[in-house]
Amino acid sequence: MLIRPATDADVSALNALVTAVSRERAYLGSTEGFTLEQTQGYIAHLRQSNGIALVAIDGDRLLGWIDIARGPFEGLTHYGRLGMGVAPDSRGQGLGRLLLERALDEGFGMGLDRIELEVFASNVRAVELYRRTGFVEEGNRRSARKLDGVYDDILMFGLLRHEWRTAG
Repeated sequence: MLIRPATDADVSALNALVTAVSRERAYLGSTEGFTLEQTQGYIAHLRQSNGIALVAIDGDRLLGWIDIARGPFEGLTHYGRLGMGVAPDSRGQGLGRLLLERALDEGFGMGLDRIELEVFASNVRAVELYRRTGFVEEGNRRSARKLDGVYDDILMFGLLRHEWRTAG
């Protein structure tokens, strides 16, 4: 298994994985995924804005992704917003932790002072991973998601550069 920067050659497989995870209707804000053009555009945006887009590959198979998008305006470029996902059959094997640690090393290594994320409270395994990694819960948007008649809180987490690698 290899974790490396996403390339143009990965866009189709990345789009398929993001769409599959979206359609699980449990982990991402989108429930349908994105078009190939939207995924291409997002990867291009990350490159142009000095963001991070990493993929986990095993042979020809894409197992997961993680990205960090820098804040978009002057005064906000010191932080990044993290998103990630892992293929259903690759979960529970430590891949999320490996992706997260690599992205945090790269993000803080490139000068970010803060990395933040949002996660559904029902995604207990991800919440536990973020806490173990040192992220601090900074807020709770109560009942912020309502899908199929079920409410879910959105938890907001942040990690500062000086907190990274000092947790746990």
